[in-house]
Amino acid sequence: MTDWKQKLHIEPPQGWLNDPNGLCFCSGKYHVYFQYAPDSASGGGRKCWGHMESPDLLTWEYTGIVMEPDIPEDRNGVYSGCAVVDKGKLHIFYTGNVKNPGNYDYINEGREANQIHVVTDDPKALSGKNIILRNSDYPDYCSCHVRDPKVWIEDGVWKMVLGARTRDSKGLVLYYEGDGPENFKFVKTYQIPDFGYMWECPDLFFVDGMSFLGLSPQGLEHEEFRNQNVYSSGYFRINDEKLCDFEEFDYGFDFYAPQTFEAPDGRRLLIGWMGIGDIPYTNPTVELGWQHCLTLPRQLTISSDGGIFQNPIDEILNLRSSRLVYAAGQKTEIDLPCDIVIKDTGFSRACFGGLDVTVNDGIAQLKFDENYGWGYGRDVRKVRIGDFKNIRIILDTSSVEIYINGGRYVLSSRFYPDKTVTFECDSQAVIYALGGKPMKLLAIGEALIDFIPDKSGCAFDQVTAFAPKLGGAPANVCGAFSRLTGKSAILTKLGNDPFGDKIIKELGEAGIDTSDVIRTDEANTALAFVSLGEDGNRTFSFYRNPSADMLLKDTELSEEVFEDIFALHFCSVSLGDFPMKDAHRAAINFARAKGAIISFDPNLRFALWKSEDDLRAAVNEFIPKADILKISDEEIGFITGKNDIRDAAEEFFGQGVKLVVYTRGKDGAELMTRKASGQTEGIAVKAVDTTGAGDAYIGSLLWYLKSIGVTSADLPELTADELKEGAAFANRYCAVTITKPGAIPSYPTLQNFKKIYKQEDI
Repeated sequence: MTDWKQKLHIEPPQGWLNDPNGLCFCSGKYHVYFQYAPDSASGGGRKCWGHMESPDLLTWEYTGIVMEPDIPEDRNGVYSGCAVVDKGKLHIFYTGNVKNPGNYDYINEGREANQIHVVTDDPKALSGKNIILRNSDYPDYCSCHVRDPKVWIEDGVWKMVLGARTRDSKGLVLYYEGDGPENFKFVKTYQIPDFGYMWECPDLFFVDGMSFLGLSPQGLEHEEFRNQNVYSSGYFRINDEKLCDFEEFDYGFDFYAPQTFEAPDGRRLLIGWMGIGDIPYTNPTVELGWQHCLTLPRQLTISSDGGIFQNPIDEILNLRSSRLVYAAGQKTEIDLPCDIVIKDTGFSRACFGGLDVTVNDGIAQLKFDENYGWGYGRDVRKVRIGDFKNIRIILDTSSVEIYINGGRYVLSSRFYPDKTVTFECDSQAVIYALGGKPMKLLAIGEALIDFIPDKSGCAFDQVTAFAPKLGGAPANVCGAFSRLTGKSAILTKLGNDPFGDKIIKELGEAGIDTSDVIRTDEANTALAFVSLGEDGNRTFSFYRNPSADMLLKDTELSEEVFEDIFALHFCSVSLGDFPMKDAHRAAINFARAKGAIISFDPNLRFALWKSEDDLRAAVNEFIPKADILKISDEEIGFITGKNDIRDAAEEFFGQGVKLVVYTRGKDGAELMTRKASGQTEGIAVKAVDTTGAGDAYIGSLLWYLKSIGVTSADLPELTADELKEGAAFANRYCAVTITKPGAIPSYPTLQNFKKIYKQEDI
């Protein structure tokens, strides 16, 4: 029997998992609590909260059971709830379930639904339970079914919604407000006629200024294209306090009880239970001692028609480790997990052995072939989608999530293949392998303090004040990569001085791993004083004689640092005759042995060299070691003696370079391989500060290449369209950065970048 353990999804180590609870970011990590019955894969026994935590929404660690039914008010189960982070404290709210013994219907009598509050400093230690609402506190028209608190703070007011069932079996949501976490007063209800007998798991949330009420109503009438499951999950738009236009979140077989939360970068994220209660189909993992998982985290944005786009979090792109460009009509074996993207509007069918995904006449369908038996009773699910635009399918070991038309329609299901999965499709597709860990960008070289003047357009002697800012091209490249959700780390050496402390702090705040940065008393941290022209261009005056970064030795590098590496990036600033030069040679050898892309931006700084000949010799030594060479129009002649980029590129290709990145400042850029090229024109913006602009370009380009699964071996085969798309992406990113002062602080996050260019398909 196959194990079917998932590689990307949260699932229990044993027993039964259902609703996601308490989704939050607290103490530097993401936290997901979940309904957990550890004693039985069928859901019997104790009803607890399990806990997972993650630094990145990708790698999850199970920390154990954090709440059990241990007081009279929750003796029959710690039921669903939420989390709120306020002033450094984590507030947990949940429903304590009590079923009193006796001859009761347990609808209007015999059940207690206690809303309970816990406050803690430690997300893994939840204790000290305070009851804030009991049955007697609810409106008298409510039955005993009142549960699933979702709490948030808005304009200083604590707000809460509860799912409920009336005594005459009508579903509704109770809305409360208060001045603190234990002082809620009932305000009103949300309800519409004839819409189920119970509304579970309510979630009042906001996306881009629009209000929505998510819920899981029970008792809806089943239709061919709507409410096809035993229970549904969806959302209402809230307009003028009225509920409008219910839409389902997910049209697949396995989805229920979703909960949303706001990530630190402002994204609204959703996770649902990839399962449903009382289903007519089964999951064979029960025989293995466990059942169910949660969906991948999804990020929510607004569609043009006022609905919600759901897409896998951007971080998933960091798991793409390789790719296969699939030609229509082939049959190929695929390894799980994988991420399949189809943009051909002529698409109509993709077959995965015992699982078919089709689109015909504006209807998308997910269908299991009963001859394979992979669905264990699952048959067909359909959704009306209108005109087909694109589809993305993520398969894990035993699940599939299908995102259609940019995530406007989603279908999720478990499936249990008992042999290798084959893929056959009538359209071109790209199949990305998804690795277990996000692969990182590693940069080696200087990290320094840039002293930025308080005014531009004047000489150094006219500047009256400077502000210290994190600088250094390798650090900036890592910063751009990390701001776009990538993982990055830097190899450098810093002085044991306040400037080194500042760099460590700000690198960490930028999401750059500093665990392999070495501190020393041998020399101080490098400094650079910057002068800004009226056009935002800069001149530098460096203080490094030598600086600490120049003293990094090759013997101080360890091979372990180069595990899970996507690319190594470096510049020429640190290639002088100091130990750091040997460290570069060693780093390149380590990275090459791991199959990483080697990226080189000469980034010429003439003032740091004794002679131009020394600089030219150093650059020409390292060009043949690079897969990617970024070069500007000012640098071509100095390095090659040629004036034409085509002639220079041919020389670079002959030395082993696979991709030439030719930047022309305000005139745009061109990406070239021996087989193809793609270029974009410049974007007209008012340049405030060009510090770190070139670094933003190469950092964002490297992230783009990572996001489409490119490896070193793939670089020569990039198509003209891919090269043009990559050039356009980096050009746009760079244009945004120069409209603000500083380097890393000016780099937009991927989410903000999408909003600026109103582009979901990035």
